[in-house]
Amino acid sequence: MMPSQRRMKTFAVLIIVTIVVLFYVSRAAHQTHTSDFYTKTQQALQEREHEEAAKQRDAESVQARLKAAEEQAKKAADDKYDSVKVAVEGPTKKGVAGRVEIDSQDDKKVPGVAAQGGRSREQAAMQKDETIEDHEVEMEMNAILRKSPVIIFSKSYCPYSKKAKHILLEKYRIVPEPYVVELDTNPLGPKLQALLTHMTGRRTVPNVLVVGKSIGGGDDVEDMDQMDTLAKKIKKMSGTRITEVEYREARPEIRRVRRAV
Repeated sequence: MMPSQRRMKTFAVLIIVTIVVLFYVSRAAHQTHTSDFYTKTQQALQEREHEEAAKQRDAESVQARLKAAEEQAKKAADDKYDSVKVAVEGPTKKGVAGRVEIDSQDDKKVPGVAAQGGRSREQAAMQKDETIEDHEVEMEMNAILRKSPVIIFSKSYCPYSKKAKHILLEKYRIVPEPYVVELDTNPLGPKLQALLTHMTGRRTVPNVLVVGKSIGGGDDVEDMDQMDTLAKKIKKMSGTRITEVEYREARPEIRRVRRAV
């Protein structure tokens, strides 16, 4: 049975309307994509995406530079610390200028400070928690111990210190001359005295050190002087580092004997 003419017309109209609608929609979409508003909007979105990506890259670059700077600073600090250790302790277990490390009177090593300047790597590893002030005191002690084989730790107002200085500096001629440290006028005096106590076991002044070992205080020095053993003891302990120990008040013949001791 053939469809009626009326149905054919209706069907044709629907097809035409559909084609027109599709054409209009596609044309509108094309106009929208090519419109100035759409183009600017797309450009703005793309620019924003580029800005966000650039910010992300900049942030990553800054973090990388900060990390590199931190690592470089840490390496520089480590290199500086190593150079200080080498300068203090020397390339071997000997102290500064080839002097051997000297034990304190109780035969114990002084933590952080060798008696003749410098500390071993093991001691340095144990002193990681030392403060800047502790390090300054250690360096000051090392510098003092390099001044002379004989060091007199004194206080300017102490009568016993005056007695020891009188004997060692006026009654005897010692070459090199003993070096005097007045703890009451030194800015690091209290810290040096505490470290000296730990080094030698002696809390009071004067404290006379010969190549890093204490030979006692004012009374001890006086007793050795009266028993005529002071020059011999200093010469024996110092070895070749003391070139001359001469008793100034002795008669010439006695002076020659003492100089040869």
